[in-house]
Amino acid sequence: MTYRTLIIGTLLLFAGIHVAHAAASPWEAEPDPDNPPRGIITGKIAESNSLEPMEYSTIAVYSAEDSTLVGGTVSDPEGNFEVIKLPYGHYYIETNFIGYNKKVIESVLLSPENRSHDVGLLEMELSTQSIDEVEIVGDRKHVDYRLDKKVISVGQDINAAGGTAVDVLENTPSVSVDIEGNVSLRGSGSFTVLIDGKPSVLTGSDALRQIPANAIENIEIITNPSAKYDPDGNAGIINVVMKQHSQRGTNGIVNASVGINNKYRADFLLNRKQDRWNFFLGGSYNNNLNAGELTRDQITFNDSVDSYMEADGLFNFKWSGTQLKGGISYDISEKATISLEASGGNHGFMIDRSNRTHEYTIPASEDIYYVSSSIMDRAGTYLSLNANYTQTFDSKDHKLTAMAFYSRSKGNSVNSQDDYNTGADYNIEDVVSESSRGVEGSDEYEIRLQVDYTRPMGENGKLEAGYQARIDDEFEDYVFEDFDHTGQEWVENPLYTSELLFFRSIQSAYATYGGRWNNFQYQVGLRGEHTYRNIDHEVSDKTYLINRFDYYPTIHLAREFRNDNQLTLSYSKRVDRPRGWHLDPNVSYVDPYTISVGNPGLEPEYIHSVELGYQKGWGMNFLALELYYRNTKNLMSRVTEYNDSLQLFILKRENLNQDHSAGAEVMVNWKLWSWLTVNGSFTPYYYALTGEINGLAVDERSFNWSSNMNTTFQITPTTRLQANMAYRSKSVTAQGSTTGFYYMNLAFRQDMFKRKLSATLQLRDVFGSVKRENFNYGPNFEQHLVRIREPRVLTLTLSYKINNYRFETGDRQGGGGGDMDMGGGL
Repeated sequence: MTYRTLIIGTLLLFAGIHVAHAAASPWEAEPDPDNPPRGIITGKIAESNSLEPMEYSTIAVYSAEDSTLVGGTVSDPEGNFEVIKLPYGHYYIETNFIGYNKKVIESVLLSPENRSHDVGLLEMELSTQSIDEVEIVGDRKHVDYRLDKKVISVGQDINAAGGTAVDVLENTPSVSVDIEGNVSLRGSGSFTVLIDGKPSVLTGSDALRQIPANAIENIEIITNPSAKYDPDGNAGIINVVMKQHSQRGTNGIVNASVGINNKYRADFLLNRKQDRWNFFLGGSYNNNLNAGELTRDQITFNDSVDSYMEADGLFNFKWSGTQLKGGISYDISEKATISLEASGGNHGFMIDRSNRTHEYTIPASEDIYYVSSSIMDRAGTYLSLNANYTQTFDSKDHKLTAMAFYSRSKGNSVNSQDDYNTGADYNIEDVVSESSRGVEGSDEYEIRLQVDYTRPMGENGKLEAGYQARIDDEFEDYVFEDFDHTGQEWVENPLYTSELLFFRSIQSAYATYGGRWNNFQYQVGLRGEHTYRNIDHEVSDKTYLINRFDYYPTIHLAREFRNDNQLTLSYSKRVDRPRGWHLDPNVSYVDPYTISVGNPGLEPEYIHSVELGYQKGWGMNFLALELYYRNTKNLMSRVTEYNDSLQLFILKRENLNQDHSAGAEVMVNWKLWSWLTVNGSFTPYYYALTGEINGLAVDERSFNWSSNMNTTFQITPTTRLQANMAYRSKSVTAQGSTTGFYYMNLAFRQDMFKRKLSATLQLRDVFGSVKRENFNYGPNFEQHLVRIREPRVLTLTLSYKINNYRFETGDRQGGGGGDMDMGGGL
């Protein structure tokens, strides 16, 4: 079945459902032939302190005469609501949201002269009651399902306190994290990371590891973005929304955590808001060591002799970094705002391995024992500058935004290895080791210029259009050296030493149009991009050039039914462009037995994605089901080869295959009692990989599944206990398979001093069950790898709020307004 056939079929299914329910609307009144339903009541719900929109607030319309329920609805992501098809008459309105005081609007009149009544902005106040000195305060959902994304409330996940964005995503539907902290979104490690809707200097999992969880308000998972977003990333977008101020004066928050075996983290955020000016300053520090064990068994097949290798050892993964950021914004007028932001810092990642290895052959010709010590040390510095301007016109949804972004990053990576011959007891015999190292440096800058325009069209429509210019320029050099013990110096090996220049320019424009017709919402979009990419490699006479135009269509549809039911359908085309290390033909060290070689001829892969979703809400409770299909053409596959002459495994990437992934996600959030909330997800999916590797046909298929469950016990209003459990099943790869694993984390949180100070104690991987096990096969080798990370890690985190610091969750992406929250910035 092609993706076009699937799209047409699901569109026809969706259209049939819409036609069958075209007459339905939420909580309709019974028709009265003498008083036909013609009236409309509209308004907006917001939180009283921050004036932020409140989605899923319940709006009920009652007859003023006999208090019978006449109609109702729930508010959309912008807090807006509309109750339609009401008979003329006198009414009163009640708005409710769990944890907030009920609000009543008296005396609303609908008549032929006043068919539409706008009640304006309704501010909901947080409910705080003292009953025998027990405080009851409203809570938020852990996962909130919007029409085009999942919004993860970080504050509800106390298991992530003191960690990073990666720790938050461990407990998130659609996302999995391996033992090395690498994030996958629906099985793919290729996704775009945005911070407050803006590009990140670092990419992928590297970016997420540097963001402290305590500084995050929520994380948005967008698997089918609209044409307004960059199309980069196989699996979609992870947008990290940082905490913001909402009060005038000076306020802030300070967090610090410490864990066993050298795990330290701290961050702060200070804000000063006065009149039209706002200033903020923040910083973070992290130094985290993660230990583990590894084993490796492999066989390489030659014509007459089979070579065996058995190795075991220990490893330490260390992530480190510091960051300082600051910004200023000024309200030029009620309709114009300008802001400037800057951030800079350093980041590091180190792997320290020590291995014991036994190599032998059958028939017996050699029997060797040796000890290896290897270090991969990667570090870098970065700076980013960002300027934004927003101009609104006759309404908040009619606006123009402009952004200029600049980033510069420098990095270096040193890979060193020392080998010592030993006996079977692994006592070192040689006092002189065989030593080698590779030193890689990089210097990269990126510039983006962007303009977006949004304009309401008619009563329910919205047009969005924009342009972006994007330039990436990078220089890399690689030097491979062997140590000369006679001269006591490092000697350059010219065979593996070279330089690389990378330049890419992307010019893009997009347009989307969306609107609402009764209970049906829609948005269509198209993005066009021209890409020019050139790679020059010092030791190659060949020029690697891409100069072409691509287009990326998107479709989003939604249908609301009575009693808070909703059906959504979406399609998008995306692209996954090769990373710099995928293109660099320099030889890079991976471990004592493996090297990696890039491919400058690697081309982008193209992804077609279709999703069909259903949501049902009951206030704070909900059930969500998503069906999805994703097809990747020109798939960039990682290939493992064994080189007999080097006696090393070589990792590289080629455009060899295509894959298909189809599955479902079932998600539920249920507040069973006032003291117990459970939210969980179950994701079964089918994966197929077809193509060829090294001239051999590949046809790998597997049925996989994963699950998450968070259980939160509200022991007292200021005391919480949370348990998180997850399972990841076995899956296939291009040349083998990975086994499944499960884990459980526990966290206990106590708020003190009127919630100004909180302490969280966490225990991660309670049963020591997390491991990564791979089986790889090739024409002349078999390989079995096992990595087990450090279990039962205990961490204490303290968080202190300065001047009752409150968080604001407004839209900082430039999307604004409208029922379908599909925007977000390029």
